[in-house]
Amino acid sequence: MSDAAVNMPFSEASANSERTGKMVLYFGIFSIIMLFAGLLSAYIITSYSELWVNIVVPRAFYISTGVIILSSVTLKLSLNASKKGDRKTTSLFLIITLILGVVFGAFQYQGWNQLLSAGSYFTGSVDNLSGTYGDDFTITYQGKELIYENNDFYFPNDELREKPLRNEIAIFGNSAGSYIYLLSFVHLLHLVGGILFFIVILLMSFLSVSKTISPKRLRLGAIYWNFVDGLWIFLFLFLLLFH
Repeated sequence: MSDAAVNMPFSEASANSERTGKMVLYFGIFSIIMLFAGLLSAYIITSYSELWVNIVVPRAFYISTGVIILSSVTLKLSLNASKKGDRKTTSLFLIITLILGVVFGAFQYQGWNQLLSAGSYFTGSVDNLSGTYGDDFTITYQGKELIYENNDFYFPNDELREKPLRNEIAIFGNSAGSYIYLLSFVHLLHLVGGILFFIVILLMSFLSVSKTISPKRLRLGAIYWNFVDGLWIFLFLFLLLFH
């Protein structure tokens, strides 16, 4: 009876601390959602401008999407092991989650290189595009998807190819490329935040006497990580639909 009386205040304090942590975390997540909502709104509005480059999503982004989904699976396994008090398995799957997070970043970087190889730069113009038309990108100009023939661009109704458009459209910037870099980079920064958080709680567990990862911190980190995971899946699908 006395033990219960002694332990109850500690349990309540721990529960209150976790609730406070969740409130702060949810506020941060809401702020991130608002940030990306603004970026995506700007993306959609810009896509209806006079000229828009329809960029095919880099193949590396498909792989990175699979990797980040897998990382949520390994993190779930870490949480399950933590509930069972299995310290070694908890740490093992958390370390695997961190490795997968780094692998995700590596494939994002590879995706940027694929964009660069196709001439899509962060501040590039239409004239920089060097990929295969139709495979890597297409161009919509004045509401019409252009035809590419004889190293030049034409309106689809210009059947005799009398009015080449390369010089006319060369002055336009490649806004689509800029948005893809920006969206994926800002997302990656938030993922790095999750990686750093998990590294900290791993180090804290190794330095502690019990060598145990804090279940509360692990749960809070999992909420953030799964949010960032879901955010990338949403961004990836968005880019597939509005490329």
